[in-house]
Amino acid sequence: MPVSSAESSLQPLVRLLGHARYVFGALLLLTVVLLTWHHVGMEQVTELSAERFPAWVEDDRAAGGGASVGTIERRGRDLILHCHIVRKSEWPYCKLGFDFLKGATGIDMSRADYLTVDARYAGPGLPRFGLSLVDEEEGLTRRDQWQTYKINQIDALDLPASGKLLIPLKWFGVAQWWKEMVKPPMEHAAVSIDNVVRAEFLVTGNGLEGDYVFTLHALRLHGKAISQDALLMGLVVTWVACALGWLAVLTLSLRTRLRDSKAAIALLRAVNSALELEARDLAGQAHIDPLTGVLNRQGLRAALMSTSSLLADPMTVIFLDIDHFKSINDTHGHDVGDEVLRRFAAVVGAGIRSTDRLVRWGGEEFLIVCPMTNVHQGRILAESLRQALHQQVWPAGLRVTASFGVAQHHACDEIGVAIKHADEELYRAKQGGRDRVCAYIPAEIAATAVAA
Repeated sequence: MPVSSAESSLQPLVRLLGHARYVFGALLLLTVVLLTWHHVGMEQVTELSAERFPAWVEDDRAAGGGASVGTIERRGRDLILHCHIVRKSEWPYCKLGFDFLKGATGIDMSRADYLTVDARYAGPGLPRFGLSLVDEEEGLTRRDQWQTYKINQIDALDLPASGKLLIPLKWFGVAQWWKEMVKPPMEHAAVSIDNVVRAEFLVTGNGLEGDYVFTLHALRLHGKAISQDALLMGLVVTWVACALGWLAVLTLSLRTRLRDSKAAIALLRAVNSALELEARDLAGQAHIDPLTGVLNRQGLRAALMSTSSLLADPMTVIFLDIDHFKSINDTHGHDVGDEVLRRFAAVVGAGIRSTDRLVRWGGEEFLIVCPMTNVHQGRILAESLRQALHQQVWPAGLRVTASFGVAQHHACDEIGVAIKHADEELYRAKQGGRDRVCAYIPAEIAATAVAA
């Protein structure tokens, strides 16, 4: 039986579809293998030891007025800080530091995930120390002025009995005292660890006088040989390139073999129309609040669906509301009100971590989602933001304050439960006089904190 002209012209398309099945099948297998390998392996570990980098010690005598004495001892691969704390200065301390600066640059830690500390601690009180990553930032740091180096720090780390501590890099925040002293511009106010020139271990003894011994066995930086973002971008580019290549070959084949076929023209028009409609639909999905530039509710929903780490416990939500905002609009007009909202979002955005999400919930209400943060840390962050609002210059000479409600999300609950608790605490802060922070702390969490 003879084959019709239309059936004959479609045979190349059938063959292309058959080849594409194998190509995209192989690409799917490659994608699964690479993602699995990235999850379970592909780890890159950098030793930050005294064998590679010079180590030094400092105590409160360097700042003037102190009497604490710190000395350093090397014992094999171990580095031992001996610290005799004396409460002569307001902030007695000893500090063990490493210099990472080689030539003109330090260490880029922005692609790493966490640090591991293997150490031992002896002395009165809890085995607690601080850790700072000092970053030299282009456009801000001057090497002859120590205060221009950005201080990314964690104030209090408790060393477990095993002596092995894992510290996610997203735990670090810019030191508030540094912000208050330097008053950096907005673009330099967030955490930056792409050019770390020093790491500093701080022993304060929690204010207790006595002899302390901090023995550092190892300090390691852990990350992936290829970052997750780079791997995902590479896979997306590969998929898009293969899809576009296949579409190009398909189009060429159709143009060559079905040049005079009305069916081919209709197919191309239908494909183009479908792509244009999809592009318009995607363009209409706005996730950003146009006034403040932060996420809106739809943006938060998309972020929660696409980034599972946002819901990783502990996770805390902070509800914040500008006090007496209606009177600002009524007295000074909506233009001033809009400018207050923009500056408010900018101040809050500068005071949170890059992993946190700031959302305009509606009107003068905002919501912050803080992953890997418990309710006590969330309350500290809210208090820091409340103080930052006091230092901001507002339009029309206004004094703008806000009330905060803090609640922790628990794995057994939906995120809406935490938001509801935070909203109730915000209402309690409003009722209590405004310009304050209230936190929802269940009895079991309060009991755990007291025991600790």
